[in-house]
Amino acid sequence: MLVTREMDYALRILRALHQHGQLSASAVAEREHMHKAVTLKILRRLHAAGIVGSRRGSGGGYLLAQNCEALTLYDLFSALGETIVINRCQQPGYRCEHPGSCNLRREFSRVQSVLDGELRRTPLSDLF
Repeated sequence: MLVTREMDYALRILRALHQHGQLSASAVAEREHMHKAVTLKILRRLHAAGIVGSRRGSGGGYLLAQNCEALTLYDLFSALGETIVINRCQQPGYRCEHPGSCNLRREFSRVQSVLDGELRRTPLSDLF
C-alpha cells in the first residue's frame, strides 16, 4: 500500500469540497495549490466512483455526492482502485510457495487486518 500522489490530491479535493461546498475545478485547484489539469483528472475519477457530482452551467461546479461523515480512507482507496495490501501474499488468489507453514503470511495477515480496521475507523470529516 502506498499513498500515491493521486490519493493525496483526491483527499485535498474532498477537503476543499467538504469545507467550501460546490466549487469549480479552477477554484479547487487554486485553494489546494494544484495544477488545474491534475485537479480535473482526479475530479473525473472521483465522479466516476460516485464520490463527487457535477453541475453544468455558469453556476456549476463540483460538489460532494457522498457525505464525508460516511467516507473513510479505506472507502477512498477502494473507490480509486488503489491496492490496500501490505504484501503480495495478501492479494486474493495469491499462491504461497509454503502453504500452511508460512509464519510471514500469518503475521502479514494480522497486520493487514489491523491496517484495514484503522483505515475504516475515522471518517474523512474528522480529518478535514
